[in-house]
Amino acid sequence: MKPSPPMPGVVRRLLCPLLSLGLLLAEPMAHATPHAPPTGRRGPAHLLEDAGKGDVFSLEQALPGIRDPRWRALAQARIAASRLDTARAREVLAAQLAEQTQDAARQARAWSMLADVAFAEGDYAAAAEATSRQRALLEQDPAAAAHPQDAADAARMHGIARPLASVQRQQVASFEPSPAQTRRDKVGLRRADVRVNGRTQEMVLDTGANLSVVSRTTASRLGLRLLDSEVSVGSASRNEVPTLIGIADELAFAGLRIRNVVFLVLDDAGLEFSVPGGYHIEAILGFPVLRELRRIRFQRDGQLVPEPAASGTGAAPGNLRVIGSDLFVSAHVNGQPVALHLDSGASSSSLSPLFARRHPELIRGLPTRQEHFASAGGATSRRSAVLPDATLDLDGKTIPLEQIAIGLDESEDVETRQFGVLGGDVLGRFSYWCVDFERMRLELGEIVPVP
Repeated sequence: MKPSPPMPGVVRRLLCPLLSLGLLLAEPMAHATPHAPPTGRRGPAHLLEDAGKGDVFSLEQALPGIRDPRWRALAQARIAASRLDTARAREVLAAQLAEQTQDAARQARAWSMLADVAFAEGDYAAAAEATSRQRALLEQDPAAAAHPQDAADAARMHGIARPLASVQRQQVASFEPSPAQTRRDKVGLRRADVRVNGRTQEMVLDTGANLSVVSRTTASRLGLRLLDSEVSVGSASRNEVPTLIGIADELAFAGLRIRNVVFLVLDDAGLEFSVPGGYHIEAILGFPVLRELRRIRFQRDGQLVPEPAASGTGAAPGNLRVIGSDLFVSAHVNGQPVALHLDSGASSSSLSPLFARRHPELIRGLPTRQEHFASAGGATSRRSAVLPDATLDLDGKTIPLEQIAIGLDESEDVETRQFGVLGGDVLGRFSYWCVDFERMRLELGEIVPVP
């Protein structure tokens, strides 16, 4: 739901999955100044930090060379969680946290990872406990933070997990896979009808949303149970957005019936956007529900088809990993490896300042432009380089791109939390795209020629 740049939810920084629509300034392009490349060999701490931003693939390759048993254990836990082997991740983290000699920095990382795993599973009591422990450690020793925003991120996740700790967890009541028809709206996002508490509601389908979202009026119409607690989430404009938490007793979609679904509830104005002719969203169906469909095929004709697990289930994980509630896919841009956030709610693909810093040779001399974006928290802008005639390699296929934007302005926002986003502009180039949570793979159909 965000052209470039996207505004997905990110690990340890629970963001409201809101729309961020961008308008380009009609001004002359300047030329990009390359970022300084990283120096030296990246150690386990840096590899783990990058894994938290989606690049688990580099961590997996480096794992055999990590000799320190404590760093190795943290790496194994991160890798297991990213493959949805949460039992293994919890086991390794519990062993690490039981060590009395563990230093504060590694303890804080372990609590943060455990919070990610628990929150993604809907175990909000465990997530609240983990974020509480992490916050206490960081208060005692701020230098233990792996990232300057760790304390704020832990506080934000704790603020949402704590009121949910006493609520019954999301549970699948039944699942008889059935195709659902989707349609694209005026900004290119996929929408479908979902039944909530027996009422039909059109929702944007967003793999990049950490939680589902509704407007205040929609929450009332659907009969959501509102918790007596106001929380705060971030937005693309880097402002804090106040929100309530609502619970749907039952939700039905594509043959799936699921109970106790969590929604973030925003004021109606928070889902209104400055698009010519007007644009608003009433509801968003997020990752926690879509994950329960197990294997989802999005066809170019608009059909969403939940499928039985493909043959080969149980084989080594494919090109997809999960960090918290965010999906990342292994890709190459102009031959350079990059982990892209798979976000069906982003209408455009883009690369972040982190990618720019890693690959200054790609942006040297490129024209730049200033891009403006509106979100529920207000407005923001960024300076981007424009890489023309790029190639994107995914799932064994090469997609030519007329251009792709590379963010240049680094700050403590979502743009420093991932290396790039894979959005609807690229996904729409295939006859279908399929997210397979059993084999951890993004599977792509044939490339459809651009008219």
